[in-house]
Order: sequence, then structure tokens, then C-alpha cells
Amino acid sequence: MCHKVIFKNRMKRVCLKLNTTEPASSTQLNTYEQIHTVSIQPFKNNFLRMKFCCLVLELFVFISLVSSQEKPITVTHYYPKDSVSFKENILEFDYNYESEKYGKTTMVIHCNSSRGYYDFIFKKKIFKLWRTIDYNEGGVVEIFNFQNHKWEHENGTWNHTDMHSKPIDTIVQSIHNLYAFILIEDHGGVVEKARFQDFGNEIYWPSFDYQHCNISDEDKDGRPEFYLSYMCESDGLDAKAYKQIIYSYPGLPDSKSLIKAKATAFYPAGNEDDVYHIEYESNWKTLSDAIKKKSLQILAEHKKIYEKN
Repeated sequence: MCHKVIFKNRMKRVCLKLNTTEPASSTQLNTYEQIHTVSIQPFKNNFLRMKFCCLVLELFVFISLVSSQEKPITVTHYYPKDSVSFKENILEFDYNYESEKYGKTTMVIHCNSSRGYYDFIFKKKIFKLWRTIDYNEGGVVEIFNFQNHKWEHENGTWNHTDMHSKPIDTIVQSIHNLYAFILIEDHGGVVEKARFQDFGNEIYWPSFDYQHCNISDEDKDGRPEFYLSYMCESDGLDAKAYKQIIYSYPGLPDSKSLIKAKATAFYPAGNEDDVYHIEYESNWKTLSDAIKKKSLQILAEHKKIYEKN
């Protein structure tokens, strides 16, 4: 009984659709079914088309996200003892790059990134080298002769024959200049992207903090940052400066020039009014949070080591 009622209701709706009060014939029902099918088909096609477009859009977004995630950089450190290995792996230039002009190479950091191959070269050119050998009775000063590569006694100071005790300590000092170069390998050669230099003298002795000189990609944009850290020791009571320099590419993705940013920590050295503090240059303040965090970490680590010594 229930099925008959449902069928009658459907028949009435069909009659209304055909604008007639007579029961629909089988031909009319077939006609209605065709009309109904044709009217729904475009809707189904549009729905499928929209669903397909959404799938294509999602796939495009996924591919874009994957391609935008740069591969992590790889970094290798080379020291003078590694010069042979360096020559085997790096063909574009010699380990002692421009040694006659800028002195011997003390470290090279090689970086392999999706944006190219970089080399961060550290050099020290020594003009005068001497050492003080301390005894209980006093100190003996010797000067290094670069011609015969021997230590020679400095006139006017104590002789070893004047000493009756064993040496307590040896302090080596020099007058030297510091240099650093950032090179990018290009078509079988290299292009200089940045240069650092600081000149020492009898009362000022700059020195690289090698453990805090590195290449990294803290903001994960595929473009390396170059961290150069060095201490500025000097005679007198003036505060001693520790400089933390970052060479990095600015925010624009097509930028090809490195920007230098610097933070300087000052350590008290005897003046009563001096206190430890850090000064930040304007470029440093524009760096990304990730790079600034790395820089501050370097400053904090050096402070801990410096104060312990």
C-alpha cells in the first residue's frame, strides 16, 4: 500500500511538470526522464570540472612549496694541514690564495649551496714576529728571522745563559694584518664578493676567533650567511672590542650583493666607568630574527670564554 501512494505522488508531480491533469503515459514519462537527465547533466559536468580545477590548484601549491624549500648547505673547513686535500677537491684556486700580497692562509671554509659554491678565506700577513720566554729571573726575547726561519736573540734583553731556572711560559706576539675574502666559484674561476681587512701595529693586535667564524643558513632561504668574528686586543686601559660581522644577502630573492652588518662587544680593561656592553650597527638591526639570534649566540659564547680566561 505504501508503495502505491509513493507511485501516485510521483505521477502527480509528473503531471504537474507536463502541465496536465491526466495520468502520464509511458511515452510522457520517458520524455520527462530525458528532460530531467539533460537538465542535471550540465550541473554534474560543472561540479566535476570544479573538482578537477581544485585538485590541479592543490597540486600546484604543493609543488610550489616543495620547490621553495631550499636544500641545506654543506660546509667544509680546511686548515693549512689540509692543503693537499683542498687542492684535490677545489680546483678553481690554490689554498694560499694571493699569499704574496695578503700573507699565508690560516683557514678556508668551503660552502656548497643551491645558489653556488662559496669559499671564505682567512689570511694573516706577519711583518714582525717575536716571543718572550719567561723564567723566574726574567724574560728572554727572541725575534724570528724570516730569511733563515730561525729565532734570534734580541739585543738588550736577558740571555738564556743568565737564567738558572727552567722556562715558565712563552708568549708569542706579532705585528700583522688580517684579511678575509668571500669568493664565489664561477665558470672555472672565482669572483670576489666581499673583502675584510684590519691592520695591527705595536700596540694593537687583532686576531680571528676561528671557532666563531663560519658559514650558515640560519633563515633557511638557501642563501648562505658569512660570520666573521675577531678580537681587538690592545695596550692600555681602553675597553677591548670583540667584533661580530655578518655578510649576508638582503631580503630580495634576486639580490646579488652582500651586505655587511656588525655587532661589537666591549670588555672593560681597567677604566672604572667601563662596563661590558654591545653596540649594534643599523644594518645589523635589519637582519632576520634567525640571523640576529645566531649573532647574539656567538657574542654570548665568546663572553663566557673570555671572562673564564
